[in-house]
Amino acid sequence: MNSSNPFFKSPAVDSSNPAAFDYIGWREQFISAVLRIACVLGAALIAVSFPTASVTDRVLFPVLYIVLLSITVLKTPYSVRAATLLFMVYIIATNSILSWGPWIDGSVFFIAFIILSSLLFDKRIDLIALLVSILTFASIATLQQLGIYKFAAAGVPVTTIVDWATYVIDFSIISAILLVAINQFKKALTRVIQEMQNAFSALTIERERLEDRVRERTEELEARASQLRSSTSVTRTIAEIQNISELMEESTRLISDQFGYYHAGLYLLDERKKTAFLQAASSVSGKQLIGQGFRIEPNRLNMTNLVIEQRRPQISLDIGETNFVRDPNFPLTRSRIMLPLTVRSQVIGILDIHSDQLKAFDSQDAEVLQTLADLIAISIDNVRLLDETKSLVYELEANTTLQARETWSKFTSRHKPAYQYTPAGVRPLFSNLKADKGDGMHIPMILHGQNIGNIVLKRKGISASWSERERILVEKVAAQVALALENSRLVDETQKNAMRNQVIANISSRVRETLDVESVVRTATTELRRVFDLKEAEISIGAPQTEVLPARKNTSSLKLK
Repeated sequence: MNSSNPFFKSPAVDSSNPAAFDYIGWREQFISAVLRIACVLGAALIAVSFPTASVTDRVLFPVLYIVLLSITVLKTPYSVRAATLLFMVYIIATNSILSWGPWIDGSVFFIAFIILSSLLFDKRIDLIALLVSILTFASIATLQQLGIYKFAAAGVPVTTIVDWATYVIDFSIISAILLVAINQFKKALTRVIQEMQNAFSALTIERERLEDRVRERTEELEARASQLRSSTSVTRTIAEIQNISELMEESTRLISDQFGYYHAGLYLLDERKKTAFLQAASSVSGKQLIGQGFRIEPNRLNMTNLVIEQRRPQISLDIGETNFVRDPNFPLTRSRIMLPLTVRSQVIGILDIHSDQLKAFDSQDAEVLQTLADLIAISIDNVRLLDETKSLVYELEANTTLQARETWSKFTSRHKPAYQYTPAGVRPLFSNLKADKGDGMHIPMILHGQNIGNIVLKRKGISASWSERERILVEKVAAQVALALENSRLVDETQKNAMRNQVIANISSRVRETLDVESVVRTATTELRRVFDLKEAEISIGAPQTEVLPARKNTSSLKLK
């Protein structure tokens, strides 16, 4: 068979491909159906024609039927079954011609012989079958016309050479037309099947591509979801850290652990943004470089400079890119990404991440990692502001404590230091009287971290110990007393300031009532004497005499007694 023809497919075809037409399988099913039909019809024909058949037919047809049953029932190869069937049809057709000549049904069997040859085998076999049929006709016609052979059946019409020629021509034309039609049908069917197979192959390829894209997209989405989960976990952890060194160290460690990168380094820039100092690293080789700084050269090919100037991530891959620079400190690096740490549109540092995988970073990775870098930068800035706030609060508390100590030192120097309650009543304690340091409970009055006084309590009668609850209660009372004393002092100081401001305002208003110099001086002197109840007040006008300028200037003065 012609195996080069795509119509003739091997039986071992892909059953999942509906466009793959199994022609050999179809022929096997076809010949099996033909053999079964022939067995049924053959038995009926033999039974009907046997009483009137000739001796030769009574022997020939049963033998052929036995052979037919054998190839139908027994498991024989396809080629044997097909060849046997064709041979049987040829024998029947030849027997009909030998018995009746070209006048009965011999031509029908020969046409069936040729059609079956075309269907069961390739076109070379059907051409051979046509030639064999024509040669058979020619041989029988020659023998019959020469008188060597006579037809076996009785009553056969007289057959001339013209009858044989007409018969052979008609048979040849009809057979040729049938062969052409069958072969054209087979070619058309082959073309349709081929187009179907091509279309199905294209659909299969497109489906595989779609499945690949869906799979890649699913994997990409899963990777992005994993990155977002890792980013959220890192953010949640570093948001709780309030120490800058610990925050940077934990950030690099978590990035390496959560994202699977073998090195992550965090650099901070100096004030001029000319030098970047490595502050934290996740790898061992990176930890050895902590504290070292490198200058940022103004080179357009320098990744660090581009990150600072453009304030966006820069990716470098070891796939022949000209901007990929190998770092001897990190020889395993095949992919690298540098991200700016930006706060309020200012770059304060750089997050440097290395991977030992090719094409480990793309634009979507950069987007996720840049969000994480921004959160790290904000956390660093927040911790820095928190430290500055704590330092400011500490300074304010220290200044408040110092001011409270100085203020209350001056205040107690001008007031009676203490009061004591006795059965005789409340009496003041002067500085020359020492406080009793004997039994009793001594509670300090604390204001802004300074001890501004003490509360001393003694029980009546026999001395007894004080409980913790009583001590706590007295401490709270002492705190309230200290606040009340401070409020009282502030009110008194405010009143005095208001009085001084009023005096200044009164003097200023009286002085401004006139524009005459003598009147102004006289009014100011009078008011100062009256306000402070002075014995004498004097106001002098004129620059003082100096050694550099020996010339005396005119001066005038006014003194009131």
